[in-house]
Amino acid sequence: MAEIAAGITVYEPDIERLWENVSSVLRQVKKVYIVDNASSDIGEFKLKVRSDERIVLIENEKNEGVAKALNQMCDAAISDNFEWMLLLDQDSLPEEELINKFSRYLEFENVAIITPRYVDDNEPQVISSESLPDYEFLHRCDTSASLIRLDIYREAGGFDEAMFIDYVDFDYCTTVEKYGYLILKDNQAILRHRLGLAQEITFFIPFGRLFGIKKLQKPMFTYNHSPLRTYYFVRNAKYYRYKHRDVVDKRLERKAVFRWMILKLMFEKQRFKKLKAALQGNRDAKKMIEALKLEGK
Repeated sequence: MAEIAAGITVYEPDIERLWENVSSVLRQVKKVYIVDNASSDIGEFKLKVRSDERIVLIENEKNEGVAKALNQMCDAAISDNFEWMLLLDQDSLPEEELINKFSRYLEFENVAIITPRYVDDNEPQVISSESLPDYEFLHRCDTSASLIRLDIYREAGGFDEAMFIDYVDFDYCTTVEKYGYLILKDNQAILRHRLGLAQEITFFIPFGRLFGIKKLQKPMFTYNHSPLRTYYFVRNAKYYRYKHRDVVDKRLERKAVFRWMILKLMFEKQRFKKLKAALQGNRDAKKMIEALKLEGK
Protein backbone atom coordinates (compact mmCIF):
# COMPACT_ATOMS: atom_id res chain seq x y z
CA MET A 1 0.00 0.00 0.00
CA ALA A 2 1.14 3.55 -0.71
CA GLU A 3 2.85 5.56 2.02
CA ILE A 4 0.18 7.90 3.43
CA ALA A 5 0.48 10.72 5.98
CA ALA A 6 -2.07 13.22 7.27
CA GLY A 7 -1.88 16.94 7.94
CA ILE A 8 -4.01 19.26 10.08
CA THR A 9 -4.02 23.06 10.04
CA VAL A 10 -4.64 24.49 13.51
CA TYR A 11 -5.71 27.95 14.68
CA GLU A 12 -7.39 28.53 18.08
CA PRO A 13 -8.87 25.02 18.04
CA ASP A 14 -11.37 23.28 20.27
CA ILE A 15 -8.71 21.11 21.92
CA GLU A 16 -11.00 18.20 22.76
CA ARG A 17 -12.35 17.90 19.20
CA LEU A 18 -8.87 18.38 17.73
CA TRP A 19 -7.42 15.55 19.81
CA GLU A 20 -10.35 13.35 18.82
CA ASN A 21 -9.51 14.17 15.21
CA VAL A 22 -5.80 13.37 15.67
CA SER A 23 -6.50 10.12 17.52
CA SER A 24 -8.89 8.96 14.80
CA VAL A 25 -6.55 9.64 11.92
CA LEU A 26 -3.52 8.13 13.67
CA ARG A 27 -5.26 4.77 13.46
CA GLN A 28 -5.24 5.08 9.68
CA VAL A 29 -1.93 6.69 8.65
CA LYS A 30 1.72 6.42 9.66
CA LYS A 31 2.35 10.05 10.62
CA VAL A 32 0.37 13.23 11.29
CA TYR A 33 1.78 16.69 10.60
CA ILE A 34 0.14 19.52 12.53
CA VAL A 35 0.77 23.13 11.58
CA ASP A 36 -0.23 25.61 14.28
CA ASN A 37 -0.78 29.15 13.02
CA ALA A 38 0.17 30.90 16.29
CA SER A 39 -2.75 29.79 18.47
CA SER A 40 -2.82 31.61 21.82
CA ASP A 41 -3.16 28.65 24.20
CA ILE A 42 -2.58 25.05 23.15
CA GLY A 43 0.01 24.15 25.80
CA GLU A 44 -1.85 21.06 26.97
CA PHE A 45 -2.21 19.86 23.39
CA LYS A 46 1.54 20.32 22.80
CA LEU A 47 2.31 18.03 25.74
CA LYS A 48 0.10 15.31 24.26
CA VAL A 49 1.65 15.75 20.82
CA ARG A 50 5.23 15.50 22.05
CA SER A 51 4.50 12.18 23.73
CA ASP A 52 3.89 10.50 20.36
CA GLU A 53 6.69 10.30 17.79
CA ARG A 54 4.13 9.74 15.03
CA ILE A 55 3.03 13.36 15.39
CA VAL A 56 5.06 16.25 14.00
CA LEU A 57 4.16 19.73 15.26
CA ILE A 58 5.16 22.72 13.14
CA GLU A 59 4.67 26.02 15.00
CA ASN A 60 4.41 29.32 13.14
CA GLU A 61 5.21 32.53 14.99
CA LYS A 62 2.26 34.26 13.32
CA ASN A 63 -0.83 33.22 11.39
CA GLU A 64 0.60 32.39 7.99
CA GLY A 65 -2.75 31.36 6.49
CA VAL A 66 -4.15 28.06 5.32
CA ALA A 67 -2.26 27.89 2.02
CA LYS A 68 1.13 28.34 3.70
CA ALA A 69 0.27 25.70 6.32
CA LEU A 70 -0.77 23.22 3.63
CA ASN A 71 2.51 23.74 1.81
CA GLN A 72 4.49 23.31 5.03
CA MET A 73 2.89 19.97 5.89
CA CYS A 74 3.08 18.64 2.34
CA ASP A 75 6.74 19.61 1.97
CA ALA A 76 7.53 17.93 5.31
CA ALA A 77 5.75 14.76 4.20
CA ILE A 78 7.65 14.72 0.91
CA SER A 79 10.92 15.01 2.85
CA ASP A 80 9.85 11.93 4.81
CA ASN A 81 9.14 10.03 1.56
CA PHE A 82 5.35 9.92 1.80
CA GLU A 83 3.41 9.55 -1.45
CA TRP A 84 -0.04 10.79 -0.42
CA MET A 85 -1.24 13.33 2.14
CA LEU A 86 -4.67 13.37 3.80
CA LEU A 87 -5.53 17.02 4.46
CA LEU A 88 -7.77 17.75 7.44
CA ASP A 89 -9.01 20.80 9.28
CA GLN A 90 -9.28 20.98 13.04
CA ASP A 91 -13.07 20.54 13.16
CA SER A 92 -13.54 17.63 10.77
CA LEU A 93 -13.63 14.08 12.11
CA PRO A 94 -12.75 11.39 9.52
CA GLU A 95 -14.56 8.08 9.67
CA GLU A 96 -12.58 5.04 10.80
CA GLU A 97 -12.44 3.43 7.34
CA LEU A 98 -11.72 6.57 5.31
CA ILE A 99 -8.24 5.56 4.14
CA ASN A 100 -9.31 1.97 3.45
CA LYS A 101 -12.10 3.27 1.23
CA PHE A 102 -9.82 5.73 -0.55
CA SER A 103 -7.22 3.01 -1.12
CA ARG A 104 -9.46 1.42 -3.77
CA TYR A 105 -8.62 4.32 -6.06
CA LEU A 106 -4.93 4.93 -5.38
CA GLU A 107 -3.90 3.18 -8.57
CA PHE A 108 -6.36 4.99 -10.81
CA GLU A 109 -4.47 6.72 -13.59
CA ASN A 110 -4.05 10.50 -13.37
CA VAL A 111 -6.02 10.94 -10.12
CA ALA A 112 -4.52 13.86 -8.19
CA ILE A 113 -7.15 14.18 -5.44
CA ILE A 114 -9.55 11.74 -3.79
CA THR A 115 -12.32 13.37 -1.79
CA PRO A 116 -15.22 12.05 0.33
CA ARG A 117 -18.90 12.89 0.36
CA TYR A 118 -19.45 15.73 2.81
CA VAL A 119 -22.19 15.76 5.43
CA ASP A 120 -22.57 19.01 7.38
CA ASP A 121 -23.60 18.50 11.02
CA ASN A 122 -25.46 21.79 10.78
CA GLU A 123 -27.54 20.64 7.80
CA PRO A 124 -28.89 17.13 8.48
CA GLN A 125 -31.91 17.75 6.30
CA VAL A 126 -29.82 18.10 3.11
CA ILE A 127 -28.46 14.53 3.29
CA SER A 128 -29.74 12.64 0.27
CA SER A 129 -30.85 9.03 0.49
CA GLU A 130 -30.83 8.56 -3.26
CA SER A 131 -28.62 5.91 -4.79
CA LEU A 132 -25.19 7.20 -5.76
CA PRO A 133 -22.45 5.67 -7.89
CA ASP A 134 -19.43 4.35 -5.98
CA TYR A 135 -17.39 7.24 -7.34
CA GLU A 136 -17.58 10.16 -9.73
CA PHE A 137 -15.26 12.83 -11.06
CA LEU A 138 -15.52 16.48 -9.97
CA HIS A 139 -14.01 19.74 -11.08
CA ARG A 140 -13.30 20.95 -7.55
CA CYS A 141 -13.69 19.98 -3.91
CA ASP A 142 -12.97 21.16 -0.38
CA THR A 143 -9.53 20.58 1.08
CA SER A 144 -10.82 18.91 4.23
CA ALA A 145 -10.39 15.11 4.13
CA SER A 146 -9.05 15.24 0.59
CA LEU A 147 -6.19 12.86 -0.18
CA ILE A 148 -3.67 14.45 -2.51
CA ARG A 149 -0.87 12.84 -4.48
CA LEU A 150 2.34 14.54 -3.45
CA ASP A 151 4.29 14.18 -6.70
CA ILE A 152 1.44 15.98 -8.48
CA TYR A 153 1.34 18.59 -5.68
CA ARG A 154 4.98 19.33 -6.37
CA GLU A 155 4.47 19.39 -10.15
CA ALA A 156 1.57 21.86 -9.79
CA GLY A 157 3.58 24.21 -7.58
CA GLY A 158 1.63 23.65 -4.36
CA PHE A 159 -1.02 25.92 -2.87
CA ASP A 160 -1.16 29.62 -3.71
CA GLU A 161 -0.02 31.42 -0.56
CA ALA A 162 -1.21 34.79 -1.86
CA MET A 163 -4.78 33.63 -1.16
CA PHE A 164 -4.21 33.01 2.59
CA ILE A 165 -7.68 31.46 3.17
CA ASP A 166 -10.85 30.83 1.09
CA TYR A 167 -10.72 29.56 -2.50
CA VAL A 168 -7.33 27.98 -1.72
CA ASP A 169 -8.84 24.54 -2.33
CA PHE A 170 -10.71 25.50 -5.49
CA ASP A 171 -7.59 27.15 -6.87
CA TYR A 172 -5.54 24.00 -6.30
CA CYS A 173 -8.21 21.81 -7.91
CA THR A 174 -8.36 23.98 -11.00
CA THR A 175 -4.57 24.06 -11.20
CA VAL A 176 -4.17 20.27 -11.14
CA GLU A 177 -6.92 19.93 -13.75
CA LYS A 178 -4.93 22.28 -15.98
CA TYR A 179 -2.03 19.87 -15.61
CA GLY A 180 -4.27 17.10 -16.93
CA TYR A 181 -5.16 15.37 -13.66
CA LEU A 182 -8.47 14.24 -12.16
CA ILE A 183 -10.43 14.75 -8.93
CA LEU A 184 -12.28 11.65 -7.75
CA LYS A 185 -15.14 11.75 -5.25
CA ASP A 186 -15.64 8.53 -3.27
CA ASN A 187 -19.37 8.49 -2.47
CA GLN A 188 -18.93 5.63 -0.01
CA ALA A 189 -16.54 7.67 2.14
CA ILE A 190 -18.22 10.16 4.45
CA LEU A 191 -16.85 13.20 6.25
CA ARG A 192 -18.94 14.93 8.88
CA HIS A 193 -17.95 18.54 9.35
CA ARG A 194 -19.29 21.89 10.51
CA LEU A 195 -19.40 24.89 8.18
CA GLY A 196 -19.66 27.81 10.56
CA LEU A 197 -22.95 28.74 12.24
CA ALA A 198 -25.34 27.50 9.60
CA GLN A 199 -28.66 29.29 9.31
CA GLU A 200 -31.51 27.88 7.25
CA ILE A 201 -33.21 30.42 4.99
CA THR A 202 -36.78 29.62 3.91
CA PHE A 203 -37.75 33.19 2.98
CA PHE A 204 -37.70 32.56 -0.78
CA ILE A 205 -39.67 29.29 -0.82
CA PRO A 206 -43.17 30.88 -1.16
CA PHE A 207 -41.92 33.02 -4.06
CA GLY A 208 -40.42 29.96 -5.72
CA ARG A 209 -43.73 28.15 -5.50
CA LEU A 210 -45.70 31.18 -6.66
CA PHE A 211 -43.57 31.79 -9.73
CA GLY A 212 -42.60 28.17 -10.41
CA ILE A 213 -38.86 28.71 -9.82
CA LYS A 214 -37.46 25.36 -8.67
CA LYS A 215 -34.19 26.77 -7.33
CA LEU A 216 -36.14 28.88 -4.85
CA GLN A 217 -38.35 26.02 -3.66
CA LYS A 218 -35.81 24.56 -1.25
CA PRO A 219 -34.02 25.99 1.80
CA MET A 220 -30.84 28.01 1.38
CA PHE A 221 -28.11 28.29 3.98
CA THR A 222 -25.90 31.10 5.17
CA TYR A 223 -23.00 30.51 7.55
CA ASN A 224 -22.49 33.74 9.51
CA HIS A 225 -18.78 34.01 8.88
CA SER A 226 -16.97 37.08 10.18
CA PRO A 227 -16.35 40.29 8.21
CA LEU A 228 -12.72 39.17 7.82
CA ARG A 229 -13.78 35.92 6.16
CA THR A 230 -16.16 37.94 3.97
CA TYR A 231 -13.19 40.04 2.89
CA TYR A 232 -11.08 37.02 1.93
CA PHE A 233 -13.94 35.27 0.16
CA VAL A 234 -14.75 38.23 -2.08
CA ARG A 235 -11.09 39.10 -2.69
CA ASN A 236 -10.04 35.58 -3.56
CA ALA A 237 -13.12 34.83 -5.67
CA LYS A 238 -12.21 37.73 -7.96
CA TYR A 239 -8.53 36.76 -7.99
CA TYR A 240 -9.46 33.14 -8.77
CA ARG A 241 -11.69 34.19 -11.68
CA TYR A 242 -8.84 36.11 -13.25
CA LYS A 243 -6.11 33.57 -12.53
CA HIS A 244 -8.13 30.79 -14.19
CA ARG A 245 -9.96 32.95 -16.74
CA ASP A 246 -9.08 30.49 -19.49
CA VAL A 247 -11.12 27.65 -17.94
CA VAL A 248 -13.73 28.95 -15.47
CA ASP A 249 -17.18 30.28 -16.32
CA LYS A 250 -16.75 33.82 -15.00
CA ARG A 251 -20.46 34.61 -15.25
CA LEU A 252 -21.45 31.65 -13.07
CA GLU A 253 -18.67 32.42 -10.60
CA ARG A 254 -19.81 36.04 -10.24
CA LYS A 255 -23.42 34.89 -9.86
CA ALA A 256 -22.47 32.53 -7.00
CA VAL A 257 -20.64 35.29 -5.12
CA PHE A 258 -23.52 37.73 -5.70
CA ARG A 259 -26.04 35.22 -4.30
CA TRP A 260 -23.76 34.55 -1.33
CA MET A 261 -23.51 38.28 -0.57
CA ILE A 262 -27.25 38.87 -0.90
CA LEU A 263 -27.93 36.18 1.71
CA LYS A 264 -25.34 37.68 4.04
CA LEU A 265 -26.67 41.23 3.70
CA MET A 266 -30.30 40.15 4.11
CA PHE A 267 -30.09 37.60 6.91
CA GLU A 268 -26.84 37.91 8.85
CA LYS A 269 -25.65 40.29 11.54
CA GLN A 270 -22.90 42.90 11.08
CA ARG A 271 -24.27 43.68 7.62
CA PHE A 272 -22.51 47.04 7.27
CA LYS A 273 -19.14 45.63 8.35
CA LYS A 274 -19.50 42.73 5.93
CA LEU A 275 -20.45 45.03 3.06
CA LYS A 276 -17.44 47.22 3.84
CA ALA A 277 -15.21 44.13 4.00
CA ALA A 278 -16.53 42.89 0.64
CA LEU A 279 -15.83 46.24 -1.02
CA GLN A 280 -12.30 46.27 0.39
CA GLY A 281 -11.79 42.72 -0.78
CA ASN A 282 -12.84 43.69 -4.29
CA ARG A 283 -10.35 46.57 -4.29
CA ASP A 284 -7.49 44.44 -3.00
CA ALA A 285 -8.22 41.72 -5.55
CA LYS A 286 -7.45 44.25 -8.28
CA LYS A 287 -3.98 44.74 -6.76
CA MET A 288 -3.39 40.99 -6.71
CA ILE A 289 -4.48 40.75 -10.33
CA GLU A 290 -2.08 43.54 -11.30
CA ALA A 291 0.71 41.58 -9.62
CA LEU A 292 -0.21 38.54 -11.73
CA LYS A 293 -0.14 40.64 -14.87
CA LEU A 294 3.35 41.88 -14.01
CA GLU A 295 4.42 38.25 -13.71
CA GLY A 296 2.98 37.63 -17.16
CA LYS A 297 0.24 35.31 -15.89
